[in-house]
Amino acid sequence: MTTQHQRLTVLGTGSVGLGVAAAFAQSGHAVTLLTRGDESVNLLRREGLHVTGVSGEHTIVPGAINVDDASHPGATSLACDVLIVATKAYQVADAVRAMVTQWQVGGGSGPRAVLLMQNGWGSADEARALLPPHVGLFSSMMMIGSERRAPNHVHINGVAGPLRVGTLYGCEAGNMRALADSAGSGILSVVYDADIEPAMLNKFLFNCCLNAVGALTGQTYGELVTHSHSRHLIGRLADEAIRVLAAARQYQAAAPDGARYVADVLMPVVIPSGANHRSSMAQDVSAGRRTEIDYLNGAIVDMGRTHGVETPFNEAVVSLIHALDRSGS
Repeated sequence: MTTQHQRLTVLGTGSVGLGVAAAFAQSGHAVTLLTRGDESVNLLRREGLHVTGVSGEHTIVPGAINVDDASHPGATSLACDVLIVATKAYQVADAVRAMVTQWQVGGGSGPRAVLLMQNGWGSADEARALLPPHVGLFSSMMMIGSERRAPNHVHINGVAGPLRVGTLYGCEAGNMRALADSAGSGILSVVYDADIEPAMLNKFLFNCCLNAVGALTGQTYGELVTHSHSRHLIGRLADEAIRVLAAARQYQAAAPDGARYVADVLMPVVIPSGANHRSSMAQDVSAGRRTEIDYLNGAIVDMGRTHGVETPFNEAVVSLIHALDRSGS
């Protein structure tokens, strides 16, 4: 069966945006990468895009991906079948709002679908409220550790499963399912998940346990789950999050409590495939960037308040991460 190639515009050139752009370009799709700054634009146009790490070494040659400036994208960049938003969670609403304005100014109706690539919980509802009803909204879940080593170089540290895509809103899935089916297994394997919420909540719980504590301690994932003190704290965070998600989303965790979650879920995932990985939040703190804490442990705190579940450990790590955000240290 012949694959129908689609026009994809990727907004955001962190490690996730670069990796996804490379994977779909390698599968033959017409990919436009939106980045900011003349230096990044020129480097990507001149040298192409490089992927290294556990998925092998891959080079997307110059010209194979269209590179445009996100500040003033051209008509070709806007006229896509799928817009892939690979910004941070706290940037999603502003990014989608800006793109909707661009579509309206240009007289277009926008893409058939928007695919979100964020950690955390809450940004999908923000995007849905801004998008026209005819534009399908899809979310993703990826158990893939990566880091951007240069504006045109992403290194993949660990892969614990395929990139899963699906919708939380009952959107028609035709072109998104076709996009997932078209992706090869060279850089990223992609699958369509007709019931993606459980997978997203699994990853959400995983990130709420590891990301903030990793940012606060500087430890790798492997160190976090084997050091007694960090492991104990992670278990308490998991305990609260499991109870909150059961109340708020009817979520059934893979373990009955935090201690069992660390032993039975985190350890078997982290140790084989991601022991040396440092969380994206740790990378953000080191670089002096704002973190996604409000869409991770902060979302647990908010849902806990709504549903009457106390979350003192999650509240504490949210406060500590915000203290780092304010100090820039």
